[in-house]
This record gives sequence, C-alpha cells and structure tokens, in this order.
Amino acid sequence: MRQKPSSLYSREGETREPSPRLTPPPRLTCTLFIPMAYYITENYALEKEGEEMRKRCETLKLDHVVGEKSKQAVVQADFYVPKPKPGIEKVISIDKTVKVTKKEVIKDKVIVEGYLNLQIVYVADLPGQPVHHMHQRLDFTQFVEIKGAEPEMMSRVKVKVEDIQGKVKDRHPGRLEVTAVLLVFAKVTELAEITLMTSPPPRAEAIMEKLRLEEIVAEGSNDVMVSGKFRVPPEKPPVEKVMDVDASVAITDKKVIENKVIVEGDITLQIIYVADLATQPVHHMHQTLHFTQFIEVFGAQPEMNVTVDETITHVGFDVVDPCTVSVEVLMDLDAKVTEPRELDVVVDLVGVDTERELLRVDNVVGEDHTQVNIKDEVQIPYEKPGVTKVLDVKIYKVEVLPEDIVIIKDKVIVSGRIDAQVLYVSDMPDQSVHHVQATVKFRDFISIPGAKPDMSVTVQAAVEHVTGRPADSSRRVVLEIVLKLTARVVDTVQIYVVLCEDIVEPKPPRPPRPPHPPHPPKQPACPFNHVVQPGDTFWNLAQRYNVTVDMIMALNPGVDPLNIQVGSVLIIPCDP
Repeated sequence: MRQKPSSLYSREGETREPSPRLTPPPRLTCTLFIPMAYYITENYALEKEGEEMRKRCETLKLDHVVGEKSKQAVVQADFYVPKPKPGIEKVISIDKTVKVTKKEVIKDKVIVEGYLNLQIVYVADLPGQPVHHMHQRLDFTQFVEIKGAEPEMMSRVKVKVEDIQGKVKDRHPGRLEVTAVLLVFAKVTELAEITLMTSPPPRAEAIMEKLRLEEIVAEGSNDVMVSGKFRVPPEKPPVEKVMDVDASVAITDKKVIENKVIVEGDITLQIIYVADLATQPVHHMHQTLHFTQFIEVFGAQPEMNVTVDETITHVGFDVVDPCTVSVEVLMDLDAKVTEPRELDVVVDLVGVDTERELLRVDNVVGEDHTQVNIKDEVQIPYEKPGVTKVLDVKIYKVEVLPEDIVIIKDKVIVSGRIDAQVLYVSDMPDQSVHHVQATVKFRDFISIPGAKPDMSVTVQAAVEHVTGRPADSSRRVVLEIVLKLTARVVDTVQIYVVLCEDIVEPKPPRPPRPPHPPHPPKQPACPFNHVVQPGDTFWNLAQRYNVTVDMIMALNPGVDPLNIQVGSVLIIPCDP
C-alpha cells in the first residue's frame, strides 16, 4: 500500500463515522507566522517620505497663459456732416478715445468689439473759413487668433490707435472719410492649480529660478440691476417711442475689504428714440448712470489686488412720459482677488531623469507707487455767484483710461482726470450755499526698473487728501489734491519647471491575510461507486484512488479485471 509522506500539517477531529472496514482520511490545517515589524517600518518610511515631499513642494492657484497675440487692423468709415453744421474744407485734427464693448472667446479665437469716439476739428467750407467741430463714432469688430483658446477661458484685450486720418470724400464738403490703424492685443488665460517643487530632494543638485507671481486667493461674482430715470434735455424734442439703448460700462474704482470687493462705475447710455412730432424724426441723447455695488469674495483681505470684469447681459427701457425715459441695465460682475508671491522654483534636476512642464504665467516685473501733489484753479461759472468760503470738496471719480497709460523704459507714465464737487458759501448778502462741478487733469510717472513698452501694466489711483479755498478772485477756487498712483508691470514668461506629484497622506498598509492552508482533495464517502470510462483498468483506478488492485477486486467479486465494461459500476474502497 502507498504511504503518504510526513508533513507539518496537524490533525483535527474527524467529521464522520468511519466505515467498519476503512478509516477516513484526517482533515489538515496550517499555522502561519507573520512578522509585523517589517510592515511598521515600511509604513514609517512612507510617512517620512511624504512629509519631506510636502516640505519641498507648494501648490499654487494661478492664471495659466494659454496664448497672447497682437494684430494690426485697418478700419474705415464715411461720415456725413450733421446739419446745420457747415461742410468741410480741411480736417485740422481728430481726437480719439477707444472703448471695448465686448470680448468673447471662441475656439482658437478672441472676438473684440468696440468703437472709437471721434472729436473732429475742421475748417468750414465757408468764405470766412471758421473752425468747427463734430462728434462721430466709428464702430469696429476684429478677431485675434490664439491657438488653444476655448469658450470657457478668460481673456484680456487692449486696443490702441496707431494712426488716424480724415479726408473729404470725393470732394464732397458734407462727407468725410476716416481711416484708423488699430493694434488689437488679446491674451487668453485659464485657471490652473499647479504643484511646484520649491527645493530639491536630498543629495540632488538643482537649477533654481526666482518667480514673482500673482496667486489667486479667491473669486466671486454678482448679478446686479442698475436703473435710472432720465429727463430729455430742453433742446431735444419729447419722446414718443424708444427704439434702442446702447450701453457700455466703465469701472471707475474698486476696493478690497474683508470678504468683499466694492465696485464703482459708470454706464454710458445712448438712447435712440422717435420724437413726438408730426414728422416723427429720430433723435438720440446721451446719459450716464452711476453705480456702486459689491461682490462677495470669501478670503479677500485689504491690501490684496483685484481685477473686475463686467458684462452687460440685458438692457430694458420704457417711456414714463414724453419727457422722461427709464432704463434698466442687468450686468454680471466677476472679481478675482490675487496676492503677490515671490518664490524660488526648481527648473531642472542635474543628473536626474525627470519630467518638466512648460509654465506660462504673468511674472511681476515690478510694483511701486508715487504721490502726486496737484494744485489747480477752478473757474466759477458766470451764472453762479462768487465764493467767500469753501465748505467741502467731494471727489466722486478718479478716471485713468487704459489708452492714457504709457510704458517706456523703466517708467510708467499715467494721465487721468479727477471729477470733484465744490460746496461753497456765496458772496451774496444772504450767504447762500452753492456748488460747482470741477474737473482736474493730472499727469505723472512711476519708476519701475525693468519695465518695457511691450509689457502689461495695471494702475490704481486713490485720492488721499483734498482741500479747497477761495483764490484771490472771488470767481476762482483753488483745489489741492494729494493723489496716490500705484503701478504694477507684468510680463508673460515661459519657463520649464519640475512638478511634484500629488501628495497624498500615506495610510498604514494592512498586513496580508494569512494564506489558507492547503486542503487535501476531498474524498467521497467510503466506499463509493465509480462509473467505468473508456481506458479504465483496475490498475489505473488503484493508482488514482491510492488503493490496491486486491482491495478493488475484494469489493467487486465476479468482475473480470481483464474485461471490464464501459458504463458498468465498480465499488471503490477508500484510502486506508
């Protein structure tokens, strides 16, 4: 009889009663020892490695520059001299200001819409050749191709008039052709969260670069409704029906307080209407709607920087009475609060095969401020009485237009205007109180080492102090204003940086489960029946079931071992 080899398996109790002749095989189990010290040591090493990795990596929320590009475009339009102004003999000058009314990012393009406000001074086609002027508006729509731009991305645009010319069209004094050369700049950015390596791994030599970035602290938005009622000017006819209202927004001031951004601005309205006259002529009038709104930006703190984008989504209007028109403007205000950061980043590891990524961001070249002392005299209009004492001077707008900011080498030149209201005691016997509107212009520069003309700049202007007093003449008021100008110059840089993998707090690994002990093949009940298959013999059946031929013959008397039939049933004994 074949014997089983000895092993480390231990016996357990039997599960069934043995047959009188044969003893069933025992069940077998295995005991396994698992050393836990190895897993504890490995877990400690993982935690230490993760902590060291976090110390040399920093995650920043940045505006990743997808692309930027400039495009030169020529726009042209013909204008008719409005009646009753005389025709044109010669154009003296054309003063222009640019206003971008809409910007839209589509796939691989940025669409820019806007207009030029033109103040045209000309010599009239009259015998005395008097000088006249007229106001016109030149609309434009341009696009800038930027590969990789997508509709959900942010854009910044700037339009500059490089040249403008006007000439009389076809020798017709009442028709003027204006041609302007525009430089349209567009930059597309997307919000990205990137983990930079700020110090190399141990025993690794690294190449470092210093970056000054604007990290995004928080963002917020607000849908606001601004409405107002406007009287038709006395020189204009009354209103029968409003045809259309063209609206454009200019942000005049923005301030960051705790968890909020305060936004002030003006909405310029051009109201086109049908006059309430027998001939129903079409007229238009200009009005301005001032607003002050706030945007909740959790995490914002004073002294942080902010950019605000405004989008007009709807303009509604109605005729209250023939002399009054109401206008409602719905717009979206989006604020992004940033904080300057200066940090050293790893741009390459010497002798280490590592993946690097191209980072395109706005690098802060420099930021500085200057204090401007402005002194100007305001003329009291003749229809108002003279001044004996100034009670108060209120500043309600400081305006710096993008086209009035010029970057030269190492300097930023800023021009702007301050709108003020002067409250004064008149020189009348009753000493009545009157007020007068005043506009003060200024120009100064801020030194920014490293600034160049092709860079981008943002300027903030804030009045720190204002006072007023009567001049030597009772018809003049002296205004003294202390103005703070802050400029920040940025340049788009492309730099390859070494990125850190996402750092995840390592968790202790679970020890592996003990392996199940091998079980011997399950044996059927003893004895059991076997259906003869083709090729079966007493010999191979004895080998298969670990018994002897004699044991099989003993349980199957009368069966010829040399002539067993396929399909017949044999009784097989169990392994003793």
